[in-house]
Amino acid sequence: MNSSSIPSTHPRPIAAVRLDGGRLCIDFANTIHDRFAPEVEDYISTPERYLEWAKRVGAIAPDDTIDILPLAAERQPLMMEIHALRDAVYTLLLASADCVPLPPDALVILNAWLRSARQSQTFSASGLLEFSAEPDDLYAPLKRIALDLVETITEERARKLKLRQCANRHSCGWLFADTSKNGRRRWCAMETCGTISKMATRRDKNRSHRAV
Repeated sequence: MNSSSIPSTHPRPIAAVRLDGGRLCIDFANTIHDRFAPEVEDYISTPERYLEWAKRVGAIAPDDTIDILPLAAERQPLMMEIHALRDAVYTLLLASADCVPLPPDALVILNAWLRSARQSQTFSASGLLEFSAEPDDLYAPLKRIALDLVETITEERARKLKLRQCANRHSCGWLFADTSKNGRRRWCAMETCGTISKMATRRDKNRSHRAV
């Protein structure tokens, strides 16, 4: 699905957006609500909402100086970059969750962002590789997301975490890192898709009983 054409007719407040993915890159991929529904909602459909969301999830750090909005001519290119990376992130996470080869087209997009992100990294005196956002770099959140995606897929391949797709595949399509004790989490959230799925199962059973 090309997320650049997704309508955003009734956007909910960014503060109300659910963060069920467990990782920055997964929550970024999940900024499309009900990905497989006939009508979907793009949580970050404007530069303003993108920056607000990035601050909420930590893709903009407290000491970053990213408080400006893009000029009129920069808005569309920025949103195109956001949508392209989001589509690539979702595709790569889903492929990793399904244990299939990572799609080449999505890898091209990721690697371009990764090269850009590496230029903003330095090795600190504490022995850690750190990311430093340039002043007013509107793309810094996307660079952090690319770095987190690489780490997430690496950990998934090393079996340090388990990537899953929500069992509500009729509409949801969200992904999450399964950190449950038994490793059998099925839904992005029990109170949303879990409840919906269980209600649908009960309705199907009731119909079957009435048909007998």
